[in-house]
Amino acid sequence: MPMDSTGFAGDEELESVIAELIQRPALTGKEHGEGRTVRGDRPLPLICVVGAGRRNVLVPFAERFASTRGLAFARVDAESVHTAAEASEGALPPLPLLTAAREKLELDAFGPYHQPAFDRYRLVEWLTTQRLDRDPGGNRRRRMTELLRRWSGRGPHTANDGSGVAPVVEDVPTLPARTALWLVLTLTGRLGMRVTGVRRQARWLMRQPYAVPAHSRDIQGFAERLTLPHREREDESQVKKLLVHAFLEDLRAAYRRRHRRVLPRRAGLRRTAYTTLLLDNITPENGGWELLQLINDVRNETGEHDPLLVVAAGAGWPDPMPPANHPPAAAELALRTWRENLPLRRQRFDRYARYLWLGATPPPAPVAPPVATRRLRGRPARHRDEEAPTAGTTAAPPRRPANPLTDLRARRPFPPARRGVAEAALALVLLVALAVPAWQVRESWAAGCSYFGARSHDGVSVRVAELGDGDGTQCVGYSDSTAQVFGKNDRLRAAQEAVFAENEKAKRLHAQQPDRAFLTVVHFVGLTNEKTKADTDHASAEELEGLVLRQRQQNIPSEGEPLLRVVVANGGDSMGHAAMVAREMLAPLAADDATVVAVTGMDRTVEQTELAITTLGDVGVPVVGTTLTGTGLAQRSALYFQMVPSNQLQAELVTRYAVHEGAERLILHHPPVDTNDGYVATLVRETETRAAKRGIEVVHGGWDRRPRDVPKLCSEEDRSDEMVFYVGREADFGDYLRQAASGCAGGTEQLPRIVASDSVSRFVAQPDRGTDARLARVAVSYVGLGALVTLAGQECRDGGVPAGAPGGTPLNAFCAGFSELHAERQAAGGDEGRMPWPAERSGVAYDAAGMLVGAVGQLHRLPAEGEPPGPPHRAAVAQHLRDSVFQGATGEIDFTDGRIGDNRGLAVLTLDDIRDVAAQPRCSFLIGSLGEGRDRDPDTGCPR
Repeated sequence: MPMDSTGFAGDEELESVIAELIQRPALTGKEHGEGRTVRGDRPLPLICVVGAGRRNVLVPFAERFASTRGLAFARVDAESVHTAAEASEGALPPLPLLTAAREKLELDAFGPYHQPAFDRYRLVEWLTTQRLDRDPGGNRRRRMTELLRRWSGRGPHTANDGSGVAPVVEDVPTLPARTALWLVLTLTGRLGMRVTGVRRQARWLMRQPYAVPAHSRDIQGFAERLTLPHREREDESQVKKLLVHAFLEDLRAAYRRRHRRVLPRRAGLRRTAYTTLLLDNITPENGGWELLQLINDVRNETGEHDPLLVVAAGAGWPDPMPPANHPPAAAELALRTWRENLPLRRQRFDRYARYLWLGATPPPAPVAPPVATRRLRGRPARHRDEEAPTAGTTAAPPRRPANPLTDLRARRPFPPARRGVAEAALALVLLVALAVPAWQVRESWAAGCSYFGARSHDGVSVRVAELGDGDGTQCVGYSDSTAQVFGKNDRLRAAQEAVFAENEKAKRLHAQQPDRAFLTVVHFVGLTNEKTKADTDHASAEELEGLVLRQRQQNIPSEGEPLLRVVVANGGDSMGHAAMVAREMLAPLAADDATVVAVTGMDRTVEQTELAITTLGDVGVPVVGTTLTGTGLAQRSALYFQMVPSNQLQAELVTRYAVHEGAERLILHHPPVDTNDGYVATLVRETETRAAKRGIEVVHGGWDRRPRDVPKLCSEEDRSDEMVFYVGREADFGDYLRQAASGCAGGTEQLPRIVASDSVSRFVAQPDRGTDARLARVAVSYVGLGALVTLAGQECRDGGVPAGAPGGTPLNAFCAGFSELHAERQAAGGDEGRMPWPAERSGVAYDAAGMLVGAVGQLHRLPAEGEPPGPPHRAAVAQHLRDSVFQGATGEIDFTDGRIGDNRGLAVLTLDDIRDVAAQPRCSFLIGSLGEGRDRDPDTGCPR
């Protein structure tokens, strides 16, 4: 049925009354209304709008609430909830409407001062849906205790009843001690504290009046009566009243202004507006009128105020009919009348004591075009009154302006009750003596920075930086020891600790052999990330593990091999602080430490990374990008070298692969082309250029805000002539793939061929992709930058010679070290143990460090007599890189024709099931150099 949410006659007056009712009186009292002084909380009516002549009449009110910050509300469509409950096959709570209201009120969407826990209600609701069948041979109390502990998240434990504690008590050696222990256990059981995790709820449940808890010995017995099938013997109305009472009590607890009636409670003082429940489309059949009656009865029987304003709407009157009602235009009069009659009616337990009845009628038909007479919803009534009538229409009689104090809004809380005010006052007193140090320590601790370690260790320099918009802080800088470990991921931290252990070994060996070549490589990447983004910790750990492998090969007792020290540097989330770290930390480090020969890594092609490359080049520090592919980076610095091909070659690879697969259309899915992200901008541009040269049609299907905006790719049409190229970051790829592959009723075979850019290798490195069932059987191809290492597969991980690779090559040496490192991580319980293939990023970082080690080894000369030993000059190292060819695990590295590795191999790797983390990627297409002694397929270029 289409939604008809137009208004009814008098809805503006009703809105004004609602705005007045939701204003919670101040604790000390406030003038309100006609000279009356309202002190403390007041009773709230059940406003019933009946006979409006249409459905969804409360939608405009919900829109007004949603547009106002700080007002907690929930609109529940009783008919929709009832229909969904009938269609459900599982056990349902007795009051689905109340459950729906609870779910909406629990949302963190109403500002910082509305966070009700609803733990009492959720416990009772959960118990009414649990089944505890009779078990003649089992211990019912123990089963009930374990059930309650499971709800509290404490897990199953032995119950503290006689059968569970008897052996423990009997082991107590003396009679007085045994007696005392029995007494403690008995008292704690009586007080409802036997089940850890539900003590507070248990105390309340055993004291409230509904379902006669006194008939049960303790909380276990009472809880058992609420489960199925035992609940069938209880009075259903009592169980429902218990649910309503628990719901209202949770709200009362959230709004309570005092602790034990004495001490002020700031959380309650902050809540200056009542909670509103908009109950729409109620009928006798869907339980709406029943819920209102239950709230009425609970309020009458308990006599307690609660902070819930209920506004209900229905097409028909309940049975029996209420004795009187008012039109909505007279809502203010109706409220006054209700307040005057409430004391006597609630004392008599009147069936309709809490109801405020409004008989609504549809608005009169307009006499002018809709444009001229439209009503401005979403604006307070006082602003609507100010509109002048349009020419040709009859002006409405002037209405009394609404009280400005009764706008639909929440009053700001009393200043001392606001969040952080008392804490700030206390902190101000404590920080008088140690203001600056205390602030720095607190800030460093929150960001994960080692405040004291950075000041006591020469190899550590860190500072606190903003992590993201409202997402906290992070620690950026550099470290060469365990005094500072970046990030939170276990694998990432373990990789850094392994690097630092090798650093200590290199220092010891250098102290023993001072004439031996010693070099320092700074590995500069982003090691921290926002909580809301898919992290890249495993990809960063892969590169560090590659450096560890190279360190282990170098840092051994030897006469000729250089010793390798690695400094780990963090440029922050998405390298957002790379320029600052390079300028203020790494440049001074290079000036003070002559052993620093180069900076590797650089993580991603963004503006901050490009500025960092320029800064380091200006101070004479070579930069070796391990995974950067952006176009034009070599122009940033004459000392910049790139281990992998640029986006030009990546675009060449993808377009040639499209031709190979017979694709005539290339669909580019990418975020907005932002000049701050050179990677996306250049890859999109280069792909367009090369596709045009090959006569391939290019279609842009990007997204503006989030990848979920892209259209679904499943289609029953033949899409074999299409290829989708994802040009974006790994953080968006999961959402993108779930959206693109959703709705494949006929199976994922309906998807076109999906190829992703090289950044998605970070997503592939994350083992948690295997936990997302929505990605099952989705085939994805991606660009591999170090394909030869990845394709080495299981044989390499096991330390053997990869298929098709000649023995004695650098790849074999890499595999031997990788196998040992992998075994260590697997023994430690690392998540990456399920992946049967080595990581390409490990291979690229391993080769980058090896190339620098080889350059220093070639340039190292023993010092002349009387001269101190020292490393070769960085300019000499850079020149050696230009003049030499290095054989690495990922292939040949040759910068003689240029400082970008466009002559290296670049491959399209395919995972037939992106969710299967144990699946080996296979080569679908490869261009560039393959390496010595390797045979290749003439059609695809892949190694055989």
